[in-house]
Amino acid sequence: MTIDLELPRDVNSIKLSEWQKFSKLIDDNKDSTNDFLEIKMLEIFAGLKYKDIHTLPVGTFDEAIEYLNLLFQSKTPLVRRFSMTGTDDSTVEFGFIPNLDKITMGEYIDLNNYLDDPATLHKAMAVLFRPIHPSYGKKESYRISSYEGSDLFSDIMKDMPLGIALGAKVFFYRLGIKLSKAILNSITVIPEEQDQLSGEEKKLLTENIVGIKNSMLLLEEKLLELTKPHLSQFMKQ
Repeated sequence: MTIDLELPRDVNSIKLSEWQKFSKLIDDNKDSTNDFLEIKMLEIFAGLKYKDIHTLPVGTFDEAIEYLNLLFQSKTPLVRRFSMTGTDDSTVEFGFIPNLDKITMGEYIDLNNYLDDPATLHKAMAVLFRPIHPSYGKKESYRISSYEGSDLFSDIMKDMPLGIALGAKVFFYRLGIKLSKAILNSITVIPEEQDQLSGEEKKLLTENIVGIKNSMLLLEEKLLELTKPHLSQFMKQ
């Protein structure tokens, strides 16, 4: 019996929805063995059926798992533009928010609600990426559609390349850390100025500094977790 084993060419050959499916499977099977998870990896990322995986030579199975683990160690830089072709053969180019300084409160709230959970990452991507206005063509500068809620493009984003989604997430976390440091530096008061503050002002200043430091530490933890190998991190040692 011959089995066609087709592995993804790179991390962008994998759909975001496939990664979400594997992430949910891991959450639902925390006590499972590595063998179970590795079989599921081949089911999801190579499209093999369970019965076919059991007929694979052990060497082929191990090589496929090693290949996938190496694949998910690939760097995922920010990609500002990408295209997707729908079932109707129409192609749409999506662009990353050109100017995050002008992000609206609605976009910011939705992004914070959706970005951390793998199950809602497609909704976060629908905030960060929207169709580019056709008149801009291949120009470096571009304009994207106005934000009308994440539901408008969230289902489409399930099919976006995984590497682009992870790259955008890493970029946003790094930006959050950078902004936190800038804010922290801007509110740090030199000792002479602290003497002029009232007790209540000193208390508020201390609370703000502690809050920003805690937020920055949380972002750093999330970034560290995200930049680990995206699949092998789940496997038991």
